[in-house]
Amino acid sequence: MIELYERIAGCFDGKNIGGTLGMPYEGSVIRPNIKFYSPLPRHPAANDDLDLQLVWLRALENYRAELDHNHLAKSFLECVDCHWDEYGVALRNLCDGIPPVASGTHNNFFTCGLGAAIRSEIWAAVFAGNPAAAAQYAMLDSTLDHASEGVYAEVFNAALESSILGGSSLEQAMQLAKTFLPEDSRLKQLYDQLDILWQQSGDFEVLYNFIINNYHSYNFTDAVMNGGFVYSALTAGGGDFEKSVLLAVNCAQDADCNAATTGAVIGALIGRKEIPQRWKEVLDNKIVVGDYIKCDRLPETVDELTSRIIALHNDIANSSSIARLEGCCRLPDCTAIDEKRKFQVNGMACSAPDMCLKLPDLPQLAGENLHIKTTLTLPDGAENCNLLVASRGVFTVKLDGKLAAVKGDQSLPLPAPHRVQGGRVIPLSSMHNARKFELEIFIYPTYPLPDVYINVFDWNNRHIKTRYNI
Repeated sequence: MIELYERIAGCFDGKNIGGTLGMPYEGSVIRPNIKFYSPLPRHPAANDDLDLQLVWLRALENYRAELDHNHLAKSFLECVDCHWDEYGVALRNLCDGIPPVASGTHNNFFTCGLGAAIRSEIWAAVFAGNPAAAAQYAMLDSTLDHASEGVYAEVFNAALESSILGGSSLEQAMQLAKTFLPEDSRLKQLYDQLDILWQQSGDFEVLYNFIINNYHSYNFTDAVMNGGFVYSALTAGGGDFEKSVLLAVNCAQDADCNAATTGAVIGALIGRKEIPQRWKEVLDNKIVVGDYIKCDRLPETVDELTSRIIALHNDIANSSSIARLEGCCRLPDCTAIDEKRKFQVNGMACSAPDMCLKLPDLPQLAGENLHIKTTLTLPDGAENCNLLVASRGVFTVKLDGKLAAVKGDQSLPLPAPHRVQGGRVIPLSSMHNARKFELEIFIYPTYPLPDVYINVFDWNNRHIKTRYNI
């Protein structure tokens, strides 16, 4: 029988190994076909897959069994200065006083991103052997910055890992974890389909091709696509650490996250001692944390992290105040937020509740050139501001009557300033530090009508609260 300490240490060794292995291939659409670390690292990679969980470690140590949504939100605001994708959306929302669960839905293009699924191990380990509790706290965690499949992905991972840490087989844990997903979840449907395909073919490439052909996303962090890769690697890997992790990383896309989650699951299953030494010795038990984490008393080694998790497990795991997810995950209701961003589209007044101006709601414009106008007013003190405009349509952008940007194709929009697709980022600092701009967007006739994403960020991807008026 594998002791809990060995399983948790194996879980986080596997997390560290997989994240470091996959980091050079994050976002790649080309399968790397690697067999070991390439390049060989000198130390573990700082990675949000593990870093963010250290914030939750400190929150658990501070609040113990009383930890709730508000405590998580407070810790996230105080300790995380990472504004990529859904993290930045949630930080902006929380800073504006928008509470969870709305913090994960409002103005969030990335509700189905992978940013929550990658931080499930802390809940699984503290609530080892209690997948219902692990799933409940994973739901609280993920609804800070996600909704729908982005939440279900972390709930599944936490329940899976908790069950394994409690001694279940991989097959038992995977089937149990699926019971926490609603039947209409795309993840649940994909996992069920992969089980059938594996029984029919026994071929990992059949599973991979099915995901690419039926669940591919142009956003490389999509939780459903990448969740399918991890599920397939676990299924085909047969509990072998090296085989499983290499299958996951060589799916590309969010390669570091997929390898890290797969490594964590198999590390928990077999325990630290059974992870091949050549994978562990390179990282030397160390934890490297990115400078975007603003916490004190962070663990410096996997051993220290494991000991502190064991202490929490012994202290709170059986507390009567610990909540448990009963049945499948049902997302909490939240009040919709409307920023009332005002625009003119071909002379008609309209508004948007957030960065997305939904032109399909204006069907009378189908097949026409579109002329969108608004006046942007930046807040006092805002510096290094950049305007993001993204849309499937072919467009030009003018600021104060001067040409500022051109997009000449119909690539799909991904409105993140650090990795924008289907759009343009325009430095407003080139406009002589002005605070007010006349914005015009001209979209070539496109069918069906495309949404348009408009938002202002700084160079660190922080959302700048901007007024939009006509």
